[in-house]
Amino acid sequence: MNKINFAIAIHFHQPIGNFEKIFDRAYNFCYKVFLELLYEYPDLLAMFHISGCLLDYMEAKHPDSIKLIKKMISRRQVEIMGGGYYEPILTAVGEKDLRGQIKEMAEHIKRTFGIAPKGMWVAERVWHPDLAKILYKAGIRYIILDDEHLARSGVEKEDIYGYFLTGKGKERIAVFPSDKNLRYMIPFKTLDDITGYFKGVSERKGNVLLTYGDDGEKFGEWPETYKHVYENQWLKNFFEMLEDNKDWIKLVHFSDYLKKHKPTRSLTIKQGSYEEMMEWSGGSWINFLKKYPEANQMHKKMIYVSLKIEKAEKKKDKTKLIESARRHLYKGQCNCGYWHGVFGGLYLYHLRQAIYSHLIEADKIIDKVLKDKKKEDLSIESIDYDKDGNEEVIIENGDFSLYVDPHEGGVIKELDYKALSLNLLNAISRKKESYHEKILAAPGDSQEKGAATIHDDFRKIDPMLKEELFYDKFSRFSFRSYFVKDDSALSDFVSSSYVEAGDFSNGDYKVEKKEKGVILARESNISSELIKLHKEIEVKSKDKIEFILHVEKKGAHKTKALLLVEFNITMPYLNSDRYGYFSDDVKQIDINTKGVIYPNSSFGILDNTGELSVGFYFSKKPDSVLYFPVMTVSQSERAYELNYQCSCISFLFDPNIKKSIEIEMRFITRKT
Repeated sequence: MNKINFAIAIHFHQPIGNFEKIFDRAYNFCYKVFLELLYEYPDLLAMFHISGCLLDYMEAKHPDSIKLIKKMISRRQVEIMGGGYYEPILTAVGEKDLRGQIKEMAEHIKRTFGIAPKGMWVAERVWHPDLAKILYKAGIRYIILDDEHLARSGVEKEDIYGYFLTGKGKERIAVFPSDKNLRYMIPFKTLDDITGYFKGVSERKGNVLLTYGDDGEKFGEWPETYKHVYENQWLKNFFEMLEDNKDWIKLVHFSDYLKKHKPTRSLTIKQGSYEEMMEWSGGSWINFLKKYPEANQMHKKMIYVSLKIEKAEKKKDKTKLIESARRHLYKGQCNCGYWHGVFGGLYLYHLRQAIYSHLIEADKIIDKVLKDKKKEDLSIESIDYDKDGNEEVIIENGDFSLYVDPHEGGVIKELDYKALSLNLLNAISRKKESYHEKILAAPGDSQEKGAATIHDDFRKIDPMLKEELFYDKFSRFSFRSYFVKDDSALSDFVSSSYVEAGDFSNGDYKVEKKEKGVILARESNISSELIKLHKEIEVKSKDKIEFILHVEKKGAHKTKALLLVEFNITMPYLNSDRYGYFSDDVKQIDINTKGVIYPNSSFGILDNTGELSVGFYFSKKPDSVLYFPVMTVSQSERAYELNYQCSCISFLFDPNIKKSIEIEMRFITRKT
């Protein structure tokens, strides 16, 4: 029988901001048991990649696991791979940050394990040919991509074995293609299936290298895998199968294989990722930033902060502050909160919140380096922040940062409350996803409640999910202002089926700077009458932002519409029991409910702990206040999930009054 080489590369990762209970669960039911079992088989070789997020956790909470890995390294059983420390998408960060993250990981591995990594894990296997040169200069000599990368780059399926060289001239790196068949077989198929596959390849191709590179969470953290892998001893039996067949299945490390074998060929590998990611993203990871404007806002915030840090590096006397800012920036580059597929966590608030928290922290620190100003000093900057060809406006001081887009309805896309390093406008709008069709097709008479795993059939999908499948007309940013029919009902706004008069909601506004903010103005016709809407934003103090609206009519006719002003607020703990709505005559309303309140001079969200409440106070009482929770239906590897995104609070005013409408947004804390 022909011999075959086999390389096992396992990627262990938990994202920045994930709940500690999930770290603990994954450690106890996946990482710990995997490491302990592998340790019992010293002749079995493997490559490990442990992301910096998870490495930090293991070092702090489970130092024995680090000692165990060091023992396996010392007996030449395990080879450690590097990567970007906080698992960024390589193509989504600047070259300087990418090199910095790779260097930080390499230095940490050297300190912790006593060896320098020669290869690295490419986050989500998102690749671009320009990366080869960057990685080579960063000291990387090999990576793992999927066999699909090679197939899309012109290599026949039957020839995707061994390793390939990519890059130009001397700046070339080795690419080991992870075999898709093995990714789907391990740990789900029988051992006979796997050995049969090995035999088939060896008979056809001879003494080649097969690479298995995949997520370690398959071994206990994925739904139902703990029982299969450990209780039913699939992994133990797999390890014993490899030992029993070591006369013809030779386990290897990548670095050793490179020394002894020539590449299959050299080529330029096209941009892309694994097959599922290509499907979710529409062919390129960057498309997530087009599909999800909220992800784009977060990404451009990250780029903006990165550029500020780069600018600050000239301040040689501020090295410690700059390094602290850079560490927060790197944490804010962790990829999981920026995209959505079965695995991406864009719909999960706690992952987005963690990213924003670190980016805001970095921004605060670097402002101390760059600005010789008092905390209350205000700056108003016009900049093409999101790289769409139009200038946005950033209003900020030591207390707030407001990112205003005059070209998309004059909305505020981000409102950072710096005292808590919190973006209060951190919500994902309700978008149509392909898997919603399965939910809609599910029978409506199911008696089984709760989310269903993605492997379950229609009968186990909670029919209540159908009732939450609404799709928003626009992203859930804030200070969106528009006119609606005066008989519009709450249900029209909950379902986003309202009819707008004119095109103020998403139109292009002229912008003019003022001393403490901006004035936004747009004209449009409503029922053949020209209406001009003025919107002003002004930072009044450390705990007050004022919004002013004025409707200017060209004719004498009464406008048969109401002016609606919409805010979407995401509190630090979402829909926790600590929060409730308040108004003049109502102490507290459940934040998970929807409803209408009639003329009141105030309305807001009360935090019973006193940490942060947000209130709106009016110069003229609105005709009504509408409120409801915005819920998204998303898919993860475990379930179809209903996720609370924000509280939508809208104020309806009669636009025929001649006076300006003033809305004061107050941030109320124990210190206020």
